[in-house]
Order: sequence, then structure tokens, then C-alpha cells
Amino acid sequence: MILQILSWSIDLKRKQFDWRLKWAIRKAKRDSKAFNKKYLVIALAGKPRVYQKSALKDLIKRRKYFKKGTTVEKLEKMAYYVTT
Repeated sequence: MILQILSWSIDLKRKQFDWRLKWAIRKAKRDSKAFNKKYLVIALAGKPRVYQKSALKDLIKRRKYFKKGTTVEKLEKMAYYVTT
């Protein structure tokens, strides 16, 4: 019974992540159409978040969240979704 409850909590976390990912992708598409900018959906701190490409460049310069050597191209490869 304990194993069953643990599996439910794991499934719940996975479904919550999937729901947040879908929401983030929708937001990226909507903002991309509205502002004609490129957006990326990246998981930071375990949650998918939407970032504008130019804002990511600034965060990398300031080394706010990323290590030295991180580039926007690497982040694009790691992203869950990239708008065009």
C-alpha cells in the first residue's frame, strides 16, 4: 500500500510538470505572435519557464543563473520548445 501511494505521488508530480510545460508552450507561442520575438521554454529550478531570447543573453552576461561558458545556442539545444 505504501508503494502504491508513492507511485501516485510520482505520477502526480509528472502530470503537474507536463501541465506546466503545456502552459509554458502556449504562453511562448502567444507571446511570440504578439511581440514577434523568439522565446524558449527551459526548465529552471525544476519548473518549465518561458524566456525571451534577448533576456537570456542578458542573464548569461550577468551570470545570474548560468555557469561560465553557457551560450544561447546551448540553451536552444536543451530547450523543450523554441518559437520561430
